[in-house]
Amino acid sequence: MSCLFRTVLLPAIAQANPTQVLMQTSTAILPPLMLTLLISSLSYYLIASLLTLSPPTSGLGLVLLGRVHEAKLNWHAHIIRSLLETGFWITIIGFAYFRGERSLYTDSPGMDWTRLITAVAWGTISGVCVVLLGDRWERYLSECGGSIRVRVLNIDSPKHDKVCKTHQEEDSSCNSDALFASIGAFSLLYIFSFIGYHTLSFIFLLPYTLHNEGQNYTCNFFLLCILLATLAGVTFTATATILVRISSTEKVGRLLLSRVTCAGENWRRRTKRSVFELGTWLVVVYGSFYVRFFGWAGLVKSLDAGQFCSSANDHKNEFQDEIIRATWAVVSALQLGTIVGSALVLGEHYCYGEDAIGRHAPQTETTQDSHKAVACCVKKSLCPVRERARKDGLVLFDGGWYSVGKFVPHHPGGAEVLEQYLGTDISFVFRVMHRNPHEIMKHRKPVRLATPDELEALVNRRKSVCQDMVDEHNAKNNSSSSSSYTEPLVHSQKFDLPSFENDTIELYNQFVENGYFKPTRLWIILNSMALFSLLASSIICMKLLPSSWFVIPGILLGLFWHQSGYLMHDAEHHNLAGNECVNDILGWLYGTVCLGVNGAWWREEHREHHAFLNTFDSKGFKDPQMREDIWIQNKKLIPFFGDQMIHFLTNFQHILFLPVIFLAGRVGIVLDSTLTERKFRPWTKLGNIFHILLHYAVLSQAPRPMAVYIVASLWQAILSLQLLGNHYVKPWNEINDATEGNFFFWQVLSTQDFACPKWARWFYGGLNFHYSHHLFPTLSREYFHLTTPSIRSLCEKHGLPFQEIAFIDCVTEMVTNFNDVRKEFRQHGRGSIALMYT
Repeated sequence: MSCLFRTVLLPAIAQANPTQVLMQTSTAILPPLMLTLLISSLSYYLIASLLTLSPPTSGLGLVLLGRVHEAKLNWHAHIIRSLLETGFWITIIGFAYFRGERSLYTDSPGMDWTRLITAVAWGTISGVCVVLLGDRWERYLSECGGSIRVRVLNIDSPKHDKVCKTHQEEDSSCNSDALFASIGAFSLLYIFSFIGYHTLSFIFLLPYTLHNEGQNYTCNFFLLCILLATLAGVTFTATATILVRISSTEKVGRLLLSRVTCAGENWRRRTKRSVFELGTWLVVVYGSFYVRFFGWAGLVKSLDAGQFCSSANDHKNEFQDEIIRATWAVVSALQLGTIVGSALVLGEHYCYGEDAIGRHAPQTETTQDSHKAVACCVKKSLCPVRERARKDGLVLFDGGWYSVGKFVPHHPGGAEVLEQYLGTDISFVFRVMHRNPHEIMKHRKPVRLATPDELEALVNRRKSVCQDMVDEHNAKNNSSSSSSYTEPLVHSQKFDLPSFENDTIELYNQFVENGYFKPTRLWIILNSMALFSLLASSIICMKLLPSSWFVIPGILLGLFWHQSGYLMHDAEHHNLAGNECVNDILGWLYGTVCLGVNGAWWREEHREHHAFLNTFDSKGFKDPQMREDIWIQNKKLIPFFGDQMIHFLTNFQHILFLPVIFLAGRVGIVLDSTLTERKFRPWTKLGNIFHILLHYAVLSQAPRPMAVYIVASLWQAILSLQLLGNHYVKPWNEINDATEGNFFFWQVLSTQDFACPKWARWFYGGLNFHYSHHLFPTLSREYFHLTTPSIRSLCEKHGLPFQEIAFIDCVTEMVTNFNDVRKEFRQHGRGSIALMYT
């Protein structure tokens, strides 16, 4: 194996710059490997489905399908088995393709379909075999007293309840036989891993007899990295599991396991720390392997000379010695990787406490209590009528109480959204948040009508909340001296809540009669044509313009992302097509495939953004799309910052805001939408693959693809600033008060429009008219310019501020606001982190 690196890899690295090596690696590996993995997965699923149709093989088919349908649960409950299956499956497919018969004798570029068919066949067979062997092996270990299931205890995340319930609680006085059986099982796993690696290492030696050096070093390097990372992950998890089984080290084992079994939650809540830990761990694993295999002197000498001194074909004894040395290098890499990984996790824990492990909420004992747990998180209302209705699971709609308690967990817009609105009057918010409210309510009847006293109590509570918002808004703007502009005040003497609510309902009915909630087909066709025309124009510029003109195709690609995001926005609001299924498909196409942002993830968070705009509760942010860990938008949010190391950056948020948005905005939202998806969806992963293949095909037309991509990413940052600027400097409210007040009133105070000429409206996607969008979320973008004057007139009639601001002024105000909040955080922020910067 060493001769491969001596004759191929290091000379190529020494003679080429890193960018060329990266591009060669991507060109040689990513497209064929992803396509092979995709087709193998579909073939595996098809065979499993066919096996379930026949009674003699139905049990076999169900076992195979279970690894797909319960993939997320399997990764939590059978982490070691899942790591082994996935790692060896990818490795076998890679070797079958890149070491196929035709690949040994052909120099022609492009896709070799003979190799593809061979790799798909091997991938399907290997996938079935590893699943069946894993299932049989687990049953055998269970019968022997051991188990490869990871038993997670006291990990504070509700999603682990289902995993923990699948395992039987062991007696505190565990006998030694069971302990030794478990250690023996993981010892077998350890030995099996090294035997597998030792066997596959011979496959790396095929280039020695082919005399075809220089063609396949990238795929060998890539596959070696996959296999080494898989073995290192298995070793780390096996070590942590053994520690859990021993009473004296049980706590340490739980902490280590939480970094694997809570991976999704950790990446969502501690993204920067997770990147640091994973990167450091991989560097240690790969670095220790290469240092142990080559040695410092040999590695430097080889790089300087550009070649290795000998070949394994010439020295058989040296060839055998190098295999033994490679094996010990793997052992060293796995040992050091396990030690360093454990040190990173334990160091974070003991330096920063339980929050470093992802502890956020007490663990619920049963799944049935999850609904009650959510209800307990809702602050007690000051209105007795609402409190009683909330406990009974009622909402008020057009004067009648409707029972929705049993429907809360099944609410398509999210259980928490409906939970927060229990006991309130949803007459207006229900209409504007749903595309067909009358169809939804047509066959539903209220349990009873609201009494006059109940209606009066709810109206008085809404008046009280609105008055508190008015007082806070006016007090802030009367005392503001550092801002570049002053927001209009609310004229409370003009505001009459009952009259205002009647006018908002009349305005909604007027928009419905005018057909503003349904876009025309012509508008959809023109926007879709413009979208793909931008992509085609970018490709044409890449082909025709000189390489030094990479800015133009980069801007066109950025505009393509802009317009893809706008159309994804319409589709996921379900107001692009008349059918919800068609809307979801279009959202997947425009979002996941074209933009690279998970459309389903965006839909879930954006619904909460509309329902919980600029709100918080006692535990933190309720608006997920207005939350970032490295800056604080409002002084009310200071109590939620200061207990994590990443919060130290908030002391420099006025400086970091624009650089972070421009340099990391594109990468951040793509990774966030991929890693923090709340529900596993296979078509999302398929969309990610299509997105990579699409942009690989597009950027391959450019002489400087990386430069084009960077320009497009910088251009997309303008869209991020636009969407954040509509709300970042506006007031924040406690969630319970906001939902008890008037939805229209609250949204007006927390939103602003951008002033721009008519020719620039297309660039903003019509979302410069943000009042129209947030007051009527299902309104079509096609009519925002027609509805905005009516909304302005309504606000002026009732003394509410209607604010339009230039884009540059908005950016300036955001930076100024960050500076003001940063000073407040430095003086009154909790925790030691706030005091580090003086």
